[in-house]
Amino acid sequence: MKTTGLFTALFLATIIPFSAQAQKGERSFGPRVGYVTKNDGILAGLTFQYSFSNHFRLAPEIDVVFRNNDLDALTIYVNTHYPISFASDKAAFYPVAGINFSSWSRHNVNNPASDDVTSHTNCFGVDAGAGIEYKCSNSLKINFEAVYTLIKHFPNAKVSVGINYVF
Repeated sequence: MKTTGLFTALFLATIIPFSAQAQKGERSFGPRVGYVTKNDGILAGLTFQYSFSNHFRLAPEIDVVFRNNDLDALTIYVNTHYPISFASDKAAFYPVAGINFSSWSRHNVNNPASDDVTSHTNCFGVDAGAGIEYKCSNSLKINFEAVYTLIKHFPNAKVSVGINYVF
């Protein structure tokens, strides 16, 4: 049964026309919302994408992870996408890889040496994941992304959905 699924996937991969969806020089900007596993919290952020070629784009992002379970964060990502389009260039799958900086805050910390009840931890980490996007028109696209962040003391996964204006 497993080999049948493998042969079916290989067959579909050969008949579906793949090409590059992103065009060199294409830029997009927009908001996104999502979920972060570290604190079971909601994130809101902004993303900018610039396509250096048809198969490579840089995607800096900034997110605010809202407080839940006494944790919140500010995260900054510099990710790369490698888009592979399908469905007549209306949709694309893209692997994600990159680096990030995260500033996590833990609230209600009992520290008798200080009146401050918040402790901050700043960390650098790496990201890996995947996304899928759909071009609604020449100037609008929506995307869904799942990324795992490997970072000391605060590893987490996030899923997000966004809408981008293409210009």
